[in-house]
Amino acid sequence: MSYSESSAKQRTERFGMSHLSIEVGHLYADDLARPETLRSEMASAAAWVDGTTAALSKRLGGKKPRVSTCYLVDDYFHQGLPAPEKLIAVVEEAAADVGLRIDYLARESGCAMMGQLDLAELVAGRIVSEPAPGTNGSRPPVNQSGWLCNGVRTPQTPRVAMSRPDKWVPPSQNARREHSVFLDVELWNDTPEGKLWSCPMLAAVWQLLRLGVLRDQGRRIGVPASRSSVAPVEHGHDPESEGVARYPDTWKDMPAILQLNQKAAPFPAYRTVSVLSVDFLEVEHAVRLICSCVSPDHGATQAVRKAAEREGMELPEELVDRLSYIFQGPL
Repeated sequence: MSYSESSAKQRTERFGMSHLSIEVGHLYADDLARPETLRSEMASAAAWVDGTTAALSKRLGGKKPRVSTCYLVDDYFHQGLPAPEKLIAVVEEAAADVGLRIDYLARESGCAMMGQLDLAELVAGRIVSEPAPGTNGSRPPVNQSGWLCNGVRTPQTPRVAMSRPDKWVPPSQNARREHSVFLDVELWNDTPEGKLWSCPMLAAVWQLLRLGVLRDQGRRIGVPASRSSVAPVEHGHDPESEGVARYPDTWKDMPAILQLNQKAAPFPAYRTVSVLSVDFLEVEHAVRLICSCVSPDHGATQAVRKAAEREGMELPEELVDRLSYIFQGPL
């Protein structure tokens, strides 16, 4: 009789990858009240998609790159969104007006819970924080405190009556360059209904989904659903011409990722670019810290790296270095 580790039998699912995933927007409920600004941001994003795709083609020696675009809807913190049928129509119409292609539309709440999988909890369980120099164990670990930092906080020591004032000690970044840029990120807070995940935590999950490195026992996480699978059309019926709704009435019944374009390149990609409002700068700083501390599935990262190598692409060793951004302010 022989024995083996169960992990040795686990197979890592492989799938097609794009060269680049471009996030072309992040929709909040307030954005619907300013349609002209929404169109302006989409027009700017369309220009960046064209320019980024052309630059990538040159890096690939003139080959046509596989580029997919995605759009994230915030249905986690804002529950007052219009029904999917109405909102998707608004987004697609605005995008069409400015020549922006949107291949995939995703729900932010899907980054917290995807089906029966507690996705944010899965990613949080893979966070390995860097121990700071001089750590004495007084600060609870990340999985208890819900806070992740990139260095050492200012020590908080109890004051003793009649004693001399303590000398203030500044916070310090672990890998600073001359001066520290200290960051302390809240990943969640506890509520009577359970954990309320922070925007940076959900955005970090979103980035990891786009990089294709998340697995559940070797199986792929975040397979996009097609339109037809959301609301199957009966033979001989055209839902658009007959006024039949193509989507569920509520966002919670929508798939986490919906494929809008049948001819789209694969959703996951070797690298990501996010075209965002400058308002997201602080959030994405926190996202990069989280992603730099996540230890993803080894089989998944190896599969992605080998696939890239077969295409002549060299990927950075660190996942966080595969994330790029374009922050745009008012035009």
